[in-house]
Amino acid sequence: MRHRYTLIEFQENAYLADLEYHRLLPVDELVQDVFERLESDTEEIVSDLADTYTEAEIRNCLQYLHWPQEQRFSKTLEAPSFKIFAPRLHSTHEQLRWNTLGASVAHIELLKALSKYATIHVTQEFEDMENMVLMPFNIHEKPSAYRMIKENYDGVLLWYLDEVEMMSALNYLHVPVVLPIYAARRDNGRIINRMMHWYASMRHFDAFMTLTQPTIDLYSTFIEDTSLFHIVPCGVDTDFFQPADKIQAKQKVAELLGRPEITEKPVVGYISRFEVEKGAGVFMDVARLMPEVFFVAAGRIEDTHRYDFPENLVHSGRRPREELPVLYNAFDVFCFPSLACSEEFGLVVLEAMACGTVPVVSSYDGPKYVVKDAGVVVPAMLYGRDMTGLGGGILAEDFAEAIMELLQDDAQRHKLAEKGRQRALELTWDNSAKCLLRVFQELNAKKHLVRQRSHMPIGFGLNENVDGTVNPKATIINARREGNTPLTGTLYDTSVEEGIALSLLQNHSMPEIEVILSALLADDDAVAEHLDRLKGFMRALF
Repeated sequence: MRHRYTLIEFQENAYLADLEYHRLLPVDELVQDVFERLESDTEEIVSDLADTYTEAEIRNCLQYLHWPQEQRFSKTLEAPSFKIFAPRLHSTHEQLRWNTLGASVAHIELLKALSKYATIHVTQEFEDMENMVLMPFNIHEKPSAYRMIKENYDGVLLWYLDEVEMMSALNYLHVPVVLPIYAARRDNGRIINRMMHWYASMRHFDAFMTLTQPTIDLYSTFIEDTSLFHIVPCGVDTDFFQPADKIQAKQKVAELLGRPEITEKPVVGYISRFEVEKGAGVFMDVARLMPEVFFVAAGRIEDTHRYDFPENLVHSGRRPREELPVLYNAFDVFCFPSLACSEEFGLVVLEAMACGTVPVVSSYDGPKYVVKDAGVVVPAMLYGRDMTGLGGGILAEDFAEAIMELLQDDAQRHKLAEKGRQRALELTWDNSAKCLLRVFQELNAKKHLVRQRSHMPIGFGLNENVDGTVNPKATIINARREGNTPLTGTLYDTSVEEGIALSLLQNHSMPEIEVILSALLADDDAVAEHLDRLKGFMRALF
């Protein structure tokens, strides 16, 4: 028989070439040996390779090779029926082991977890993703658009609000599109404006993915319909990030950094980009206030900048991801004094908690949501509006006091550490993936409610009152769809605003109508009332 793959060898490595999806799949000796014998019957292949492999290994491999679905070779022998496209249009990501951008790390980890339950088509390859298909894609080329339509996806998961090029796909791709919001506000309103642009274009079976409820609360001040927002919190790999012996962890980190003080003093840690927005200045001030404690920072840092580090603080630079668990475990307390107005979650806080290290965080919505009662939340001065990228101010004295109380109370610290680990076990990437999968399933159910737009002729004129005054009015001339006249009467008067909205609904979405009504009406309550009436009327038509 003619198989969909071709076995090739290159530089002493074996690959199966999949010309349909333009990819090379690295294979081991078992797959190579079995593939070379595919023309033989099963029993002959089992007998021929019995001296090298077990019968179960051979039969599993045969089952896999004859399976027609498109996925990379892995231990999974059954393809998930759900298929999601996750394109990345802009710059390529760093290797995950060196990545310090929380949003990027979170998105990659979410895709990896999601790949257990769905086949993920991506535009760049990731490590450790179970059911991944690499698909060349350029939104500006028609063949890419045709290929995207042909795949018949169950959903599209974008990366960032800035990927506005994908907005055009909403016009021809009858598939739910989910857009993550990892930062709700910053850059002088640019993020909010970008969200508004997407909101006006989205269909009722598309959605925004937010990390916490406060993001929805913020955006509810700008838009009426928050049903497009779904909460999918970040997670943590609790097998990778888990508690370890603290004495041994301190010894390892002391040797790694060449600082014996780590084994001799209480240690307070900080893992994040060493920037003003992330509270780097506050962290240095806390160290100055606590000379008897040793402070360790890790993360991306600007090499050209001169830092006035106190003697009891060492910055270890950017560390590979595999070193983070031992760092978290070496800390007695984790300090996260972020000032960023865009701090929607605090992934490093959750990672510290998974390792059994108690966090002390500022009272922003994201970190506060992560910690709950498993750490210490220090009150921050929140600005009414952002100042540069800062959402508020924090006193280093308050952080120092909270940290000192924890260091002096071993029982309380251990109690909070146990709570933190339990909280981390609730917020796993597996749970996040299942939550997102449910969102896609709900959106696909909504998609089936889409009907052809009803043609509703609308007339506009003046209505003369008994007292001789005249008022502008709009008239619905029944509501026809495919020649039907579902309403009882012939003419129905309505407001000019609703008449304009009904006319525009022939070619525009309800969020776009919301924008138009907001421009016509100064009263937000009136806008909300009109939208409710319009939605109810459109749902009633058949």
